[in-house]
Amino acid sequence: MAQIEIPEMWRQTVCAILATEGTGTLIRWTIDAENRYKAGSGFAWKYEVYEAIRDFLSASAATGCPIDLDNPPGETYEFLFPFQNRRFYGKILLRNDRKRIVVFSAHLAQFTNLSCE
Repeated sequence: MAQIEIPEMWRQTVCAILATEGTGTLIRWTIDAENRYKAGSGFAWKYEVYEAIRDFLSASAATGCPIDLDNPPGETYEFLFPFQNRRFYGKILLRNDRKRIVVFSAHLAQFTNLSCE
């Protein structure tokens, strides 16, 4: 399977949540995601990567791969995006209430293809 265009509704909703910069309330990071982000970003503030992800997801042809996760319930996509002039890997779950997200990954990409390629 190849990458698909990430659905516009998912992208718009995730971008709106990221724009709140509500880490800890609307935006939850896994411990692994937070540690890998800190290691690869030179300890950039989280709001800095939120902007880069929003820029990528706001593009009309943002592509990625749907991911099946059992817990928590929601809709998840993985994608590659530019940040700090490097290629980063993102994996974000939009919870079923469509008001909160979980960041599973936002770190330097360690591979060239996503799981669906």
